Amino acid sequence: MTWYFQPINELDAGSPEAFELVSVTIDGKSRPIRRSSRKDGQLFSVSLGDEVERGKQVSLAYTYRALVQQCGHVLHLDLAQPTRDFTAELWYGDCGIRRMNVLDYLPGPRQPRVAELAATDPSPSVQVAYPGWTFPKGGVVFVWVLEREIRTVADRQK
Repeated sequence: MTWYFQPINELDAGSPEAFELVSVTIDGKSRPIRRSSRKDGQLFSVSLGDEVERGKQVSLAYTYRALVQQCGHVLHLDLAQPTRDFTAELWYGDCGIRRMNVLDYLPGPRQPRVAELAATDPSPSVQVAYPGWTFPKGGVVFVWVLEREIRTVADRQK
């Protein structure tokens, strides 16, 4: 996976505050993460381990934390290869988001499951899950509206 981060002030793509790989599991077993950095970038690597045979299917799960610029209002996740039991979850507490919308375009014979905890909840989040296989070129888009934008529109209507 590649993550682009446009530099802002002292933050650039090499900053741990901009992107962090938090955890990786292979077949449910936690794997150590190695981080290396370079000017304006960073690389995370994880060994599959000796117990994984070449060509054998494994279940890969990972969690990352990313700083998304507020002016973007969109987070777009694409699937580049066939994926089994896809889940994407976005937590957005304490960042001024008033409303979160989800657009899914996960091709397959059934509808994805969407579960939400509203922005008014102590830990608001939205999760999109698709059991079974999805095809490449599918994905999920999260789109949000900020609290301050709602106030600005309401002020203009007075």
